[in-house]
Amino acid sequence: MKISRLASADKQISAIETPTILVVLGATGDLVKKKIIPSVCRLYQDQRLPSRFRVVGMARRELSDREFQSSVRADLKQRLPGVEKKVADEVSSLFVYHQGKFGDPGAFKQLKIKLEEIDLEWGVCANKLFYLAVPPEHFVEIFKSMAAAGLNIPCGGKLGWTRLLIEKPFGGDEPSAKKLFLLLGKYFKEEQLYLIDHYLTKEIIQAIAHFRFSNNVFEKSWDKNSIERIDIRLLETIGAEDRGAFYDAVGAFRDVGENHLLQMLAAITMDAPRDMATRQLRQLRAEIMETLRPWNPSEIKKRTFRAQYDSYRAIDDVSPKSTTETYFKLRTELTHPAWRGVPITLESGKRCSEAKKEVVVTFRHPRLCVGCTPDNHIQNRVVFTLAPEDKIVIHFWTKKLGFEKKLEERTFNFFLYERAQDVPYVEEYAELIFNCLIGDQAMFVSEREVLAQWRFADPVLSAWRINAVPLQRYAAGSGEMILASASIGQERRPKEMVREMAIVGLGKMGANMARRMMDQGWRVVGYNRSPDATQELAKEGLVPARSLQQVVKALPKQKIVWLMVPAGDPVDEVLFGKEGLVKYLNRGDTVVDGGNSFYIDTSARAKKLTKYGIRFLDCGTSGGPSGARHGACLMVGGKRQDFETTEKLFLDFAVADGVQFFEGAGAGHFVKMVHNGIEYGMMQAIAEGFAILKKAKFRLDLTRVSDVYNHGSVIESRLVGWLKEAFELYGEDLGPISGVVRQSGEGTWTVKTAHEMKVANKVIEAALLFRNHSGKNPSYTGQIVSALRGQFGGHPVLKNDVPTKRNAHAQKLRTLTE
Repeated sequence: MKISRLASADKQISAIETPTILVVLGATGDLVKKKIIPSVCRLYQDQRLPSRFRVVGMARRELSDREFQSSVRADLKQRLPGVEKKVADEVSSLFVYHQGKFGDPGAFKQLKIKLEEIDLEWGVCANKLFYLAVPPEHFVEIFKSMAAAGLNIPCGGKLGWTRLLIEKPFGGDEPSAKKLFLLLGKYFKEEQLYLIDHYLTKEIIQAIAHFRFSNNVFEKSWDKNSIERIDIRLLETIGAEDRGAFYDAVGAFRDVGENHLLQMLAAITMDAPRDMATRQLRQLRAEIMETLRPWNPSEIKKRTFRAQYDSYRAIDDVSPKSTTETYFKLRTELTHPAWRGVPITLESGKRCSEAKKEVVVTFRHPRLCVGCTPDNHIQNRVVFTLAPEDKIVIHFWTKKLGFEKKLEERTFNFFLYERAQDVPYVEEYAELIFNCLIGDQAMFVSEREVLAQWRFADPVLSAWRINAVPLQRYAAGSGEMILASASIGQERRPKEMVREMAIVGLGKMGANMARRMMDQGWRVVGYNRSPDATQELAKEGLVPARSLQQVVKALPKQKIVWLMVPAGDPVDEVLFGKEGLVKYLNRGDTVVDGGNSFYIDTSARAKKLTKYGIRFLDCGTSGGPSGARHGACLMVGGKRQDFETTEKLFLDFAVADGVQFFEGAGAGHFVKMVHNGIEYGMMQAIAEGFAILKKAKFRLDLTRVSDVYNHGSVIESRLVGWLKEAFELYGEDLGPISGVVRQSGEGTWTVKTAHEMKVANKVIEAALLFRNHSGKNPSYTGQIVSALRGQFGGHPVLKNDVPTKRNAHAQKLRTLTE
C-alpha cells in the first residue's frame, strides 16, 4: 500500500482557509513545469489548499489565460500520467497569466492591479506568496520592481501576509551571498523569506532527527567516543545532459556539496534541540556547520578530489575546454567538542556506476567484544538511505547459529514509506509550499546557514579554480573515480590508536589525570615514587607499577608514557637516570612531559630522545587538579606527525575545545610559561584591587563584590570565582592564609625570557618581585594571591604550610612526584 506523508490517515492539519494567491515569476520555465505545477496538483488532491486559491504566472511570453491553462494541463499529463482529467481541469482552472518583463517596473505595477482585482473578487486582502523560478541574475531588478509597486508590503494583521520563496543558489560565494542578503534585507523582513533547500523536506532527513532525538537507543553514544567515521554520498547514474549551461557554470560541488550534503551532515551531528521550534532548529544547524574545520592550502590538496566524465564536454552548451567537476570527494572534520577527530567524507557525482544516496554512520570496534577474535574487527553501522527507497538499516553482530562461537552480521531494516507518486520533487515541493502557507520556516535555510556553507566551500572552489587539485577524468558509468579517490585524507590517521597509557607521577595532577583517562575508557598504568598513591588509585582501576621497568612492560606495543613530575632534575632522572625510561622504551614509543618544564630544557631533552628514536611531546597543562579531573587546557609542542598520531589522547584529557598544537620541541611549554606569567599579573591585579576595596571607608562585603564581578562584568573570570570561594571558606580577612606568596619558577622564566627577547613585561615582572619580597613583607594582598593559588592549584598556602630554610629540602623531596 502506498502511503503519502502529506495525505496520511492522521490529518491533523486541515486545508488552510485563508485566501491565498501564489505568484510564480518565470511561469513558463522548466522549474515550474517539473516542480510547482505537479506540487500544486498534489496539494489540491490532498485538500491542503485554501478553498479560495489562485496561481498567477508571470513571464515574458505573450499568453492568454486559456493558453496558459492548456499548458498547465499538458504539463500535468506529462509529469503525473495517472492524474484524472477532472482533477487536471480543476487544477488548471486555478492558473491565470500575466505577461511582463522582470526589468519593467510597469509590469509589476500591472501585476499589483491584477492581484487587487482578485482581492476585490474575494472581498479580502489575500495572502501573497511569490515564488522566484528565475535565475539569480534577475533578483535585483525583481526586488526593486516589487518594492516600487509595493508588492513587498503585506496587508498587515493575521491576514494578508506577503512571503517570498527563493531557489538556490544563494550567491556564488560568501561575498555574493552577503550582498544578496543585504539586498533582501532592504526590501523584506526575515519572517517573509523562505529559502529553499529541498533536501530538508526529504523524509529520510527529517527521520534522522526523530531517530536520534525521539529515542534513547543511540543518542547517548552518538559522538566521537563511539562513532569512528561519517560518510555522506549522493551518487547518480544520470548525467548533466538536459542542463548543460547551468551545470557547467555551477559544477557538482556548488550544485549539491555546499548545500545538500552539509544539510545532511547537520542533521547527523547537530546538538539535541529543546524542542522542534523553527528558530532553534535553524540555529542548531547553523552552529554545527560553523564548526566545520577551516581549510588550508595543503589540506585541500591532500583531502579533496575532483573529476569529470569523458563525454561531458560533448553536451550542448558545455565548453569544449570545461574544467567543471562532475564528481568530487573530500574529507573534513568538525571542531565541535562532540565530534572533533571524527573523519567526515562528502562525495557526489554524475554518471557513476551505481546510484547511491545515503548517510553511513560507522561505529568503533567495541571495547569489550564477546566472541571477537584478534583478526575480526567488527563495527556497527547505521545507514540512512534516500534512494531508491527511504529506509534506515542498522547493522549489528550476533552469534552465528550452531555450536561454534562465531559472530555474523545481521541487519534491522526500517522501511519509512513508499511514495504515493514516484515523480521527482513532487512531494518535496508540495511540502515546501504547504509549510510556507502555514508559516513554518523550519525546512527552509537561514542566512546564517548559507554563509557557513559558503565559508566552508569557498577555499576549496578557489583552489580548484587555479588547478591546485588537478581535474581527473573517468569513463561515464565506471567506478574509476571511486577507486582513485579512495585514499583521500587517510594519511592523517593511519591507524586507530590503542587506548592505553602510563602516568609517571601521581600527585594531585597526575592522580586526577589518571581518574579522568580511566573515565574516558583508557587502560592506565601508574607509577609514583611513594607507593601509597599508586595503591590508592589501584582501588579505582589503575594498573599499578612498582618501577619504570614495570611501567613499560605493562604497556602494549604502542607505548605512551605521560610524565607529571616537577620541572628540572626529576624529569631528567625519570628519562635518563640509571633506571630511566630510555633504558626500557623502544624506537617509536612516545613520551609526553605534561609538567611545567622550562622550554629550553624541553628542547634539549627532545634532541637527546631523538637519538634513541623516542617520540617526545611537551604539554603545558592548565586548570589545576580540578582541570586534570574534569578536563584540562592543553598546549602541546613537538612534531606535528607525533601529535597527530596521539591526538586522541589529548582530546580525551582536555576540556572541550581545550587542545592546541604548536610546532616545535618546547613550544607547548613556552606557551604555558607565558600563560603562567600572565596569570601572575592577573592575580596580582585582582589582589591589589581587593586590598583597596578592603581599605575603603564603605563597609563592603567582599564576597558579594567578588560575586557581582563574576556575573557579566569585564573582569569576570575563573580567578574571581575562586576568590569568592576562598572568602566563603576562610572569611574575608583570610586569617589562616599566609601573606607570603610562593612561586614555582614559571614567572621567573617568563621575565628572564622577556629580558632576553627585549620585550617589555612590567606587569609580570612587578608581580614576580611582589612574590619575592612577600617573604619579608607579608600583606593582605599576598594573602589574596596565596588564597587563589590554593583554590585553583591545591598549593599549600596556610601559614603553617610555608616552608622554612630548614625544611625546604625535605619539602622538595616530598613533592618530587606531585
